[in-house]
Amino acid sequence: MVIGDGGVRLSVRLHDAPSPDAPGLLLHHGLASSRRIWDRVVPRLTRRFRVVTFDARGHGMSAKPNRGYGFRHTTADALAVARGTTLHRPIVVGHSWGAMVALELAARHPRSIAGAVLVDGGLLRMRDELDWPTAKERLAPPHLAGMPLEEFRGVMRTFLADAVDVTPDVEAQVLSLMRLRHDGTIAPRLARSNHLRILRAIWEQDPLDLWARIGVPTLAIAAHGTDADHDARARRAVARVREITRGRAVTISWMRGIHDLPVQHPESLARRIERFARTAVG
Repeated sequence: MVIGDGGVRLSVRLHDAPSPDAPGLLLHHGLASSRRIWDRVVPRLTRRFRVVTFDARGHGMSAKPNRGYGFRHTTADALAVARGTTLHRPIVVGHSWGAMVALELAARHPRSIAGAVLVDGGLLRMRDELDWPTAKERLAPPHLAGMPLEEFRGVMRTFLADAVDVTPDVEAQVLSLMRLRHDGTIAPRLARSNHLRILRAIWEQDPLDLWARIGVPTLAIAAHGTDADHDARARRAVARVREITRGRAVTISWMRGIHDLPVQHPESLARRIERFARTAVG
């Protein structure tokens, strides 16, 4: 455990490293996810790096306060995890909402990190597409509390079937997002109210302003190929970011796949992270 901003207890895992002085990677999961999403990415990264994963506040096995879900608090949590695990200026790798946390760190705390990798997040400004009432309605989490475990397993397999082979490891990653009740039903570990608090912070974030302030080498990896409308929005966003960051140490690349690239393409994603980290920290 590490104590985060405001005394919040954060569940942390330090993975085996090749040496105590290996460069550090801090991995931040997305909204309504957990540190387990990195399970199949970590083994490749630990060949060269000290890797730390953690459950963000409200998620997984970490504490679940009813406040403190804005980026000021979540970036402070990430920095606390780095300090608490003695990662000196790590590269922060974030997926989805975690990519937005990484972007905040790269723009506002460049002296604390060596670089940032944004995995399918941090490029689009939500409020360009949706006003808050619409975003809250469309993007609210599904009502899963009370669903029988076996029914949830079926939903999971249907949802992932076309993109991911649902092995026992993948199933364990997804089931980590839920707690099993005594009656055999499930409930999300992230409370609906806290989910909406994070969603509001995402809606309020201005990634373009943050990209203009980038102070460390940064790699953004955008997923594409599953939805034409999303791909068109992503291409426009990438063009804006490239214009804003011209002359800076920023690279934007594409990876064909679903949003959950750490689950679908763990080896390919790990290779890209490793190549970037080698150039950023040597």
